[in-house]
Amino acid sequence: MKKIFPFAILAFIVTLFSCTDNEEPASPLIGTWEKRQFVDSLDLWFVDVMEFKNDSIFDLSSIVRETETGPTLGYRLVTTSWYNLDGNTFTYYYSDGLFYFGHLDGKAPLYVPKSELRPGVIDFFRKPEGVLTFSSDRRIFQFQPNCLVFNEDRDCLPFPLEEYIRVN
Repeated sequence: MKKIFPFAILAFIVTLFSCTDNEEPASPLIGTWEKRQFVDSLDLWFVDVMEFKNDSIFDLSSIVRETETGPTLGYRLVTTSWYNLDGNTFTYYYSDGLFYFGHLDGKAPLYVPKSELRPGVIDFFRKPEGVLTFSSDRRIFQFQPNCLVFNEDRDCLPFPLEEYIRVN
C-alpha cells in the first residue's frame, strides 16, 4: 500500500493540471447575427444573416421578410464563408454559393424560395476587411469596411457602416 500511495498522489496531480484549459477563447462572433434594412418603397425588410459556426467559418444568407423579425418570404443568397477576426480587424470572403440573379432584370421577383437558388461564383475584386466594434453588452457589432482606394493620389471611397444584432 505504501508503494501505491505516491503513484496515486502523482496521478492526482497530473490529472489536476491536465484539466487546465489553455486553449484560446472561442470567437465572440459565434452565434447568429442579423443586419436588417427596411425599404419603404417596397414595404419589405432585407436581412443579411451571419451564422458563425466556429472561429473561421460562417454561413451567410440574404433573405426577405414582411416584418423585421417575421418569417422568411424568400432568399437572394446562401453561402458558406471564411473569416478572420484579429483584434478588431475583421476580414471575410466567399466566392461560391447559391444565388438568385433574376431580380436584376427589373421584371422578376426580388426573392425566391431557397430551392430556386442556383449555384454560382462571384469574383470579388477585394476581400472585405475593416474594423469590428462590439457594444458593451456584446449584443450588437458594427463593421466599418475599409474604404476603397482606386488610386493612391486620390481620396478613398468609403463604405457604409454595417450594424448586426445578435439573435441567438
